[in-house]
Amino acid sequence: MALSAAQIYEGAFLQGLMPDPRLTVSEWADEHRMLSSVASGEPGPWRTDRTPYLQEVMDCLSPSSPIERVVAMFGSQLGKTECGLNWVGYVIQHAPGPMLMVQPTVEMAKRYSKQRVGPLIESSSEIRERVKPARSRDSGNTVLSKEFPGGILLMTGANSAVGLSSAPIRYLFMDEVDRFPGDADGEGDPVALAIQRTANFSNRKVLLTSTPTIKGFSRIEASYAESDQRQFWVPCPECGEFQVLNWAQVKWPKGKRNEAFYLCPFCEAQLADHQKGWMLENGVWRAAAEGDGKTAGFHLSSLYSPHGWTSWGDIAVEHGLVHKDPPRLKVWINTKLGETWEEDADRVDGEGLMERREAWGELLPADVAVLTAGVDVQDDRLEIEIVGWGRDEESWSIDYRVLWGDPSSPAVWEDLDNLLRRPLGHSRQLPDMTIRAAAIDTGGHHTLKSYAFCRSRQGRRVWAIKGRGGMGVPIWPRKPSTKNKGKVPLFIVGVDACKEAILSRLRIEEPGPGYLHFPMQRDADYFKQLTAESVVTRYHKGRPIREWKKRDSDRNEALDCRVYAMAALQGLIAMGYRLNRDAENISEHPLKNAMPEPGKIQPKRIKPKRRVIQSGWM
Repeated sequence: MALSAAQIYEGAFLQGLMPDPRLTVSEWADEHRMLSSVASGEPGPWRTDRTPYLQEVMDCLSPSSPIERVVAMFGSQLGKTECGLNWVGYVIQHAPGPMLMVQPTVEMAKRYSKQRVGPLIESSSEIRERVKPARSRDSGNTVLSKEFPGGILLMTGANSAVGLSSAPIRYLFMDEVDRFPGDADGEGDPVALAIQRTANFSNRKVLLTSTPTIKGFSRIEASYAESDQRQFWVPCPECGEFQVLNWAQVKWPKGKRNEAFYLCPFCEAQLADHQKGWMLENGVWRAAAEGDGKTAGFHLSSLYSPHGWTSWGDIAVEHGLVHKDPPRLKVWINTKLGETWEEDADRVDGEGLMERREAWGELLPADVAVLTAGVDVQDDRLEIEIVGWGRDEESWSIDYRVLWGDPSSPAVWEDLDNLLRRPLGHSRQLPDMTIRAAAIDTGGHHTLKSYAFCRSRQGRRVWAIKGRGGMGVPIWPRKPSTKNKGKVPLFIVGVDACKEAILSRLRIEEPGPGYLHFPMQRDADYFKQLTAESVVTRYHKGRPIREWKKRDSDRNEALDCRVYAMAALQGLIAMGYRLNRDAENISEHPLKNAMPEPGKIQPKRIKPKRRVIQSGWM
C-alpha cells in the first residue's frame, strides 16, 4: 500500500536525524555524477579537477564539515549551479532528509526542475533508482516534489509564502537570491522565511548562491559580508607568487581585446588563458575575515572560468562593447566580476539636457535602424513618444505628441492608430519607415479600451503592457499573460529596470552606445517630466528596498512614454530582432543630399517655450 504524504515526510524527518556517511559531496560527484548532454556543454562524468575551486564549496556542504551556511557570490560561467546539483544528488543517495530548493519565482522553479533537476535524476543511475519516474502510479514525483527513500526534495519560488513556510527542512538551497522579491505575499523576507524552516535540525545545511546586483541592496553581498569572506588565490606559473585575479591586470595589445592576457603584478609575466588550468589546480581558498565559524563565504569572478569556457579575451571583448553604456556595464560587473554595481542615484538635471539638443531636420537621423513607440493613457488624453534606435541602443526622440480626447470614446484611438501607421522618411536612401512595435499602457482607468485597441492590432505588434516595479523584474517577460478581462496578451514590463537604464544613459555625455539624442522641439517641460523620478530607499522590517519616487507636484508622462518605447524595443529583441545587424545594413546605404551625420551639427541655443503639442515636421 502506498504511503501517505504525512508518512513519507515523517520518514524523511527521522532519517534527517540519523548519522551521516563520511563521504564528501565532491567525492560523491567524482564517483557518481553524470552530466547530461541536455543540460551541460561538457556531457559525461563529472570531474572536480575541471573546476578545482568548487571542491571546497561542495565539501563545506558535506555532513562532516562544521560549516552550517555556505554563501557563493560568483560571476557567470563558473559552475555554481552544478555545484548545487551535486549537493542535491549527494543528499538523495547518501544523506537523505527533507530538502527545499528555492528559485526567484514559482515559474522559474518549475523550469529549473524540468531543465536541471530532471536531467540530474535521469543521467545518474544511483539517483534514478531512488526517485521513481513521474509516470509511475503513486510515485510521489511531480514537477515541484521529488520523493526518495528517507527524504523529499521540494521546489518553490521566493514569491510564494506558502511554499516557504510549511514543514521543517534540513537542507535549504536558495539560488539567485538577489533576484528574490523583497517580500513574499506580505509575509516578509523570503530568505528569512525559508531559513526559519531549518530551525529544528542541529545538523542543517544552507546554501545561498547568486551573482550580485546593486550595492547596498544585494542579499548575496550582505550574506558574504557576514561570512569568513574567502577568496581564491592562484600562483603565477612563472614566479610562483599567489594572488587574487584582478580585472586591472587583464591587458591586451592595442585594438586586439580578443588577445587579452593576464599581467602578473609581481614578475610582469604575460600569462596566457591556457595557463589557467595549472593555476586553478594549485589554487587555495583563503579567508579574509574571522566570521562566526559556521558561515563560509566564497567570492569568485569569471576571470577564473576554466580554459575553454570564458576566456580573458572574451571578457575583454565584452567589456569593450559595454563600457560606455552604464546599464550594460552594470550587467558586466555583476556577471563577469561578480561584484555589486554602485548606483549613482542623484536626480539628472533636466535643464542640462536642454543644452545638448540637436537639429536634424525633417528626415529620420542617418543611424536610426528601427522605430518603436510608447503610449501613456491618461483620463483626458493619450501621450506618445516615437523613438528611433541605432547600434547598441543609441536612441533619438523622433516625435512626442499629446492626443487630446476622452479615451472612453473612439476618436482619440483613431488618432493614435493614424499616427502609428504614418510612414516617416529616412535621411538615407531607404524606403520610408513605420513604427515596428508599440507598447500601450493598460494600467489606468481605461484598461478595457486599451485592451480592445491592442487586440485587433496584434499583427502589427501593438502590445498591451502593464508596468511592475521591483528589483528582479525583467524589462520584457518571457511570455505574456492572458488572464485578464480583455483576453488579450498582456506583457508585464519591469519599469524599474527601464528607469534605471534611462537614468544611467542620460548621464552619457558623448554620442555612441546608449546615448540619448533630443531634437530642438523638446521643451523644458518635456525634460522636467523625463527626469521627474529618482531612486529612494525605504526600510521594511529592517531590509532596504529601492523605489522610484517623483515629487508630488511633478508630472512624469514623458518618462513613462520613454519606458514603454524601450520596452517595445526589448519585445522586438525577444522575438529575435537583431538591432546591431539592422543598423549595420542601414549604414551601408548612402545619405540623401549628402546630409551631415547626426550629432555632428552644433545645436542652436533657443529660449525655452511652452510645450509643443504636435511636431510640425510630421
